[in-house]
Amino acid sequence: MDQGQIPALNRNRLQASDPGSYAALPERVLQIGEGNFMRGFLDWMLYRMNRSGCFSGRAVAIQPTPRGKVVPKLNRQDGLYTLVQRGLENGEAVERIELVDAISRGINPYDNWAAALRTAESPDIRFVVSNTTEAGLQWSEEAWEPEKSPLSYPGKLVALMYHRYRHFEGAAEAGWVILPLELVEDNGRVLQELCKQAAVHWGLSDDFLDWMDHSCVFANTLVDRIVTGYPHGEEEAWASRLGYQDELLTVCEPYHLFVIEGPDGLADELPFRQAGLRVHFDRIDQYRELKVKLLNAPHTLLAAVAFLAGVDTVREAVEDRQLRGYLLQAMSAEITETLSATNRERAEGYIDDVLQRFANPYLHHRLHDISLNGLSKYKTRVLPCVRAYQAEKGTLPLALTFGLAALFVFYRGKSDGEKFVGHRDNNESYEIRDHAVFVAELGEVWERADSLSAGVEHFLGMTGIWDEDLNQVAGLTEEVTRHVEAIVRHGIRQALQQIGFSTAEGVER
Repeated sequence: MDQGQIPALNRNRLQASDPGSYAALPERVLQIGEGNFMRGFLDWMLYRMNRSGCFSGRAVAIQPTPRGKVVPKLNRQDGLYTLVQRGLENGEAVERIELVDAISRGINPYDNWAAALRTAESPDIRFVVSNTTEAGLQWSEEAWEPEKSPLSYPGKLVALMYHRYRHFEGAAEAGWVILPLELVEDNGRVLQELCKQAAVHWGLSDDFLDWMDHSCVFANTLVDRIVTGYPHGEEEAWASRLGYQDELLTVCEPYHLFVIEGPDGLADELPFRQAGLRVHFDRIDQYRELKVKLLNAPHTLLAAVAFLAGVDTVREAVEDRQLRGYLLQAMSAEITETLSATNRERAEGYIDDVLQRFANPYLHHRLHDISLNGLSKYKTRVLPCVRAYQAEKGTLPLALTFGLAALFVFYRGKSDGEKFVGHRDNNESYEIRDHAVFVAELGEVWERADSLSAGVEHFLGMTGIWDEDLNQVAGLTEEVTRHVEAIVRHGIRQALQQIGFSTAEGVER
């Protein structure tokens, strides 16, 4: 069938194929963020609960940043999208295709803030979920203009809560259960503190602060699923196979894990487990340490090191002998040494599972996508391992500090008038996507620093990124400078070889 003859996905398509669809379900969830992960994780879980008959509700998706492009696509497709789970389960290849109808609509708050406020007035909305990356859970000293959407996520949430508080005249039962999915330790507590800070900054009433404290629940969470998103390059094949064109087709692995640390009774309100989902209402500590340190931190390292080396996906990286050797040094010899005693015993098996997930032949997890907001990701995922390793061993971890050097080189970019562009070893260009202020400052550092050592010193001293001056970490400035000089002068492949990771020999597992 000609591509132009294949119809677009919309509600009519769903009702034709599934007359028993859940189009009339009420909006019970307000979600800030509509990207690949949210669709491949939380929205899919809502869909599974609806199909199991234990939840009966959909989500309203609010665009988190002014540059977002997903909401128009969502609305064109009536909130629908296809989720494809592909991977290995017990050594067997699996593929599951589901047409997810858990999102009712999308709202661009920068164009239609009034619509977002009206949503906050709904008595049916009970849950707020978010996925704005680690960069979203940060303080922003912005002005409050009631007729306009705040830029920051905490600002939006406070503005929406305050509107709800006033609409329901402070009724306790109007409070929200808030589940941030950002990969930040104690993310619920962090978000709650940021919301308090914003409310105080804006001079909102003490009664509202009390309502936010006692009527709203900010739960800590941990999430785990690799979601690669849209299968670029496979558009025609998928449209032909599905019989419709889906602008939001989302690919993920079958594995998923969701841990929620909240008050008693929350499991009854959110019956994930009744739908057969791998969700635990439990303390997060042990789950989080393994996941953040042995899955997310390696992702962050590869996003700089492997991408600069000319590799495009996580799978290619773990199949590359040199990069696999580097990765295993980071995971087995360095990060494992920073784990709790209990998790240290579990590390070997967990690493084997992670490497199998990374090597999933069906997923094309693009390193450039993982590089989004890489500075805050390194800070939250990798830097604690650097500090813990140094405290344990009295020396700096080789692979992790090399990753920090590669991160600095990754941000070596110049503005083309619209965005900052860098170049990797094969001279291909790429967009550097992070906080505009940090990206611009690092571009200036690379252009104007008197020497590489001076540039590194400036980079490590950017307290706006690190919340501390990393030049004060014993030996770190010298170590990172040494690696940066090698990468810049010889390319990242040869720099890796100089520290022991050759293409001919590597760590096998």
